[in-house]
Amino acid sequence: MLNIAHACVTEAVNGPGRRFTVWVQGCSLACPGCFNPELRAREARRLLSAAELAQEALEALPWEGVTLSGGEPFDQAADLAAFLEGLGSARDPFPVIAFSGHALEELWDGPAPRRELLARIDLLVEGPYLAERSAALPLRGSANQRLVALTPRGLAQRARVAAEARRSGVSVVVGADGTVVLSGFPPEALVERLGRRLEP
Repeated sequence: MLNIAHACVTEAVNGPGRRFTVWVQGCSLACPGCFNPELRAREARRLLSAAELAQEALEALPWEGVTLSGGEPFDQAADLAAFLEGLGSARDPFPVIAFSGHALEELWDGPAPRRELLARIDLLVEGPYLAERSAALPLRGSANQRLVALTPRGLAQRARVAAEARRSGVSVVVGADGTVVLSGFPPEALVERLGRRLEP
Protein backbone atom coordinates (compact mmCIF):
# COMPACT_ATOMS: atom_id res chain seq x y z
CA MET A 1 0.00 0.00 0.00
CA LEU A 2 1.13 3.53 -0.74
CA ASN A 3 1.34 5.97 2.15
CA ILE A 4 0.25 9.30 0.66
CA ALA A 5 0.22 12.70 2.32
CA HIS A 6 -1.50 14.55 -0.54
CA ALA A 7 -2.49 14.01 -4.16
CA CYS A 8 -4.03 16.75 -6.28
CA VAL A 9 -3.70 18.69 -9.53
CA THR A 10 -1.27 21.62 -9.41
CA GLU A 11 -0.25 24.03 -12.13
CA ALA A 12 3.24 25.25 -13.11
CA VAL A 13 4.87 24.81 -9.67
CA ASN A 14 5.70 21.08 -9.76
CA GLY A 15 6.71 20.98 -13.40
CA PRO A 16 5.29 22.41 -16.63
CA GLY A 17 1.54 22.71 -17.06
CA ARG A 18 -1.22 21.01 -15.07
CA ARG A 19 0.10 17.97 -13.22
CA PHE A 20 -1.30 15.27 -10.99
CA THR A 21 1.11 15.69 -8.08
CA VAL A 22 1.62 13.02 -5.42
CA TRP A 23 3.37 13.74 -2.12
CA VAL A 24 4.32 10.53 -0.37
CA GLN A 25 4.51 10.34 3.41
CA GLY A 26 7.84 9.25 4.85
CA CYS A 27 11.49 10.00 4.12
CA SER A 28 14.62 8.13 5.16
CA LEU A 29 16.95 11.09 4.45
CA ALA A 30 15.83 13.96 6.73
CA CYS A 31 17.88 16.71 5.06
CA PRO A 32 18.45 19.67 7.44
CA GLY A 33 16.27 22.59 6.37
CA CYS A 34 13.87 20.36 4.41
CA PHE A 35 10.93 22.29 2.92
CA ASN A 36 8.46 19.51 3.83
CA PRO A 37 9.57 18.34 7.31
CA GLU A 38 6.01 17.22 8.14
CA LEU A 39 6.34 14.56 5.44
CA ARG A 40 9.41 12.87 6.98
CA ALA A 41 7.64 10.70 9.56
CA ARG A 42 6.58 7.21 8.48
CA GLU A 43 3.22 7.59 10.20
CA ALA A 44 0.23 6.35 8.21
CA ARG A 45 -1.65 9.15 6.44
CA ARG A 46 -3.70 7.92 3.46
CA LEU A 47 -3.09 4.27 2.64
CA LEU A 48 -4.02 3.51 -0.96
CA SER A 49 -3.31 0.71 -3.38
CA ALA A 50 -1.57 1.60 -6.63
CA ALA A 51 -4.85 0.94 -8.46
CA GLU A 52 -6.81 3.24 -6.14
CA LEU A 53 -4.34 6.09 -6.66
CA ALA A 54 -4.44 5.54 -10.43
CA GLN A 55 -8.24 5.77 -10.34
CA GLU A 56 -8.02 8.98 -8.33
CA ALA A 57 -5.62 10.42 -10.91
CA LEU A 58 -7.94 9.50 -13.79
CA GLU A 59 -10.86 11.15 -12.02
CA ALA A 60 -8.77 14.33 -11.67
CA LEU A 61 -8.27 14.74 -15.44
CA PRO A 62 -7.50 16.91 -17.36
CA TRP A 63 -3.79 17.11 -16.56
CA GLU A 64 -0.76 16.66 -18.81
CA GLY A 65 1.80 15.03 -16.55
CA VAL A 66 2.52 13.40 -13.19
CA THR A 67 4.92 14.61 -10.50
CA LEU A 68 6.13 12.45 -7.60
CA SER A 69 7.27 14.37 -4.53
CA GLY A 70 7.32 13.95 -0.80
CA GLY A 71 8.72 12.76 1.45
CA GLU A 72 11.01 10.49 -0.56
CA PRO A 73 9.26 8.79 -3.50
CA PHE A 74 11.97 6.16 -3.87
CA ASP A 75 11.21 4.88 -0.36
CA GLN A 76 7.94 3.59 -1.90
CA ALA A 77 9.38 2.74 -5.29
CA ALA A 78 7.61 -0.56 -6.00
CA ASP A 79 4.10 0.77 -5.38
CA LEU A 80 4.74 4.02 -7.26
CA ALA A 81 6.02 2.05 -10.25
CA ALA A 82 2.80 0.00 -10.14
CA PHE A 83 0.76 3.21 -9.95
CA LEU A 84 2.48 4.63 -13.05
CA GLU A 85 2.12 1.34 -14.90
CA GLY A 86 -1.60 1.17 -14.19
CA LEU A 87 -2.12 4.79 -15.09
CA GLY A 88 -0.15 4.43 -18.31
CA SER A 89 -2.31 1.56 -19.49
CA ALA A 90 -5.42 3.71 -19.06
CA ARG A 91 -4.42 6.82 -21.04
CA ASP A 92 -1.98 8.20 -23.59
CA PRO A 93 1.71 8.56 -22.63
CA PHE A 94 2.40 11.42 -20.23
CA PRO A 95 5.63 12.89 -18.83
CA VAL A 96 6.65 11.93 -15.31
CA ILE A 97 8.80 14.12 -13.06
CA ALA A 98 10.13 12.82 -9.73
CA PHE A 99 11.97 14.50 -6.88
CA SER A 100 14.56 12.56 -4.87
CA GLY A 101 17.13 13.41 -2.24
CA HIS A 102 19.24 10.57 -3.64
CA ALA A 103 21.77 11.06 -6.41
CA LEU A 104 20.99 9.35 -9.71
CA GLU A 105 23.95 7.00 -9.26
CA GLU A 106 22.61 5.85 -5.87
CA LEU A 107 19.25 5.03 -7.42
CA TRP A 108 20.76 3.05 -10.31
CA ASP A 109 22.94 1.11 -7.86
CA GLY A 110 20.10 0.59 -5.38
CA PRO A 111 17.46 -2.13 -4.98
CA ALA A 112 15.54 -3.38 -8.03
CA PRO A 113 12.29 -1.51 -7.16
CA ARG A 114 14.13 1.81 -7.31
CA ARG A 115 15.52 0.98 -10.75
CA GLU A 116 12.04 -0.07 -11.87
CA LEU A 117 10.57 3.27 -10.80
CA LEU A 118 13.49 5.16 -12.35
CA ALA A 119 12.77 3.43 -15.68
CA ARG A 120 9.29 5.07 -15.67
CA ILE A 121 10.55 8.61 -14.98
CA ASP A 122 11.31 11.17 -17.68
CA LEU A 123 12.86 13.97 -15.61
CA LEU A 124 14.53 13.46 -12.23
CA VAL A 125 15.15 16.31 -9.78
CA GLU A 126 17.97 14.72 -7.82
CA GLY A 127 20.23 15.38 -4.86
CA PRO A 128 19.75 16.30 -1.21
CA TYR A 129 18.66 19.76 -0.15
CA LEU A 130 21.68 21.67 1.21
CA ALA A 131 20.66 24.78 3.13
CA GLU A 132 24.11 26.33 2.74
CA ARG A 133 23.66 26.15 -1.06
CA SER A 134 20.11 27.50 -1.16
CA ALA A 135 19.38 28.96 -4.59
CA ALA A 136 16.50 30.38 -6.62
CA LEU A 137 16.40 27.72 -9.35
CA PRO A 138 13.35 26.25 -11.10
CA LEU A 139 12.19 23.08 -9.26
CA ARG A 140 15.26 23.10 -7.02
CA GLY A 141 15.87 24.42 -3.54
CA SER A 142 19.68 24.27 -3.58
CA ALA A 143 22.37 24.67 -6.24
CA ASN A 144 23.71 21.11 -5.89
CA GLN A 145 20.46 19.58 -7.12
CA ARG A 146 20.24 18.61 -10.80
CA LEU A 147 17.51 18.25 -13.40
CA VAL A 148 18.41 14.98 -15.12
CA ALA A 149 16.54 14.09 -18.31
CA LEU A 150 16.23 10.30 -18.57
CA THR A 151 14.23 10.15 -21.82
CA PRO A 152 13.60 12.34 -24.89
CA ARG A 153 10.33 13.36 -23.23
CA GLY A 154 12.41 14.37 -20.21
CA LEU A 155 14.57 16.60 -22.40
CA ALA A 156 11.43 18.38 -23.58
CA GLN A 157 10.20 18.74 -19.98
CA ARG A 158 13.56 20.17 -18.88
CA ALA A 159 13.42 22.74 -21.69
CA ARG A 160 9.91 23.75 -20.60
CA VAL A 161 11.03 24.00 -16.98
CA ALA A 162 13.80 26.40 -18.01
CA ALA A 163 11.38 28.47 -20.05
CA GLU A 164 8.31 28.44 -17.80
CA ALA A 165 8.98 27.40 -14.21
CA ARG A 166 9.35 30.09 -11.58
CA ARG A 167 10.87 29.39 -8.20
CA SER A 168 8.56 31.96 -6.62
CA GLY A 169 5.43 30.29 -8.02
CA VAL A 170 2.96 29.10 -5.39
CA SER A 171 -0.09 26.86 -5.64
CA VAL A 172 -2.76 26.63 -2.96
CA VAL A 173 -5.25 23.77 -3.33
CA VAL A 174 -8.16 23.26 -0.93
CA GLY A 175 -9.44 19.69 -0.94
CA ALA A 176 -13.04 18.58 -0.54
CA ASP A 177 -12.25 17.66 3.09
CA GLY A 178 -10.86 21.13 3.79
CA THR A 179 -7.21 20.07 3.60
CA VAL A 180 -5.00 22.91 2.31
CA VAL A 181 -1.99 21.95 0.18
CA LEU A 182 0.59 24.69 -0.30
CA SER A 183 3.01 23.84 -3.09
CA GLY A 184 5.97 25.45 -4.83
CA PHE A 185 8.51 27.64 -3.06
CA PRO A 186 6.46 30.21 -1.14
CA PRO A 187 8.20 32.92 0.88
CA GLU A 188 8.38 32.07 4.58
CA ALA A 189 6.28 35.12 5.44
CA LEU A 190 3.47 33.84 3.21
CA VAL A 191 3.52 30.44 4.90
CA GLU A 192 3.29 32.08 8.33
CA ARG A 193 0.44 34.41 7.29
CA LEU A 194 -1.52 31.59 5.70
CA GLY A 195 -1.00 29.42 8.78
CA ARG A 196 -2.36 32.15 11.05
CA ARG A 197 -5.43 32.68 8.84
CA LEU A 198 -6.19 28.96 8.80
CA GLU A 199 -5.92 28.48 12.56
CA PRO A 200 -9.26 27.30 14.04
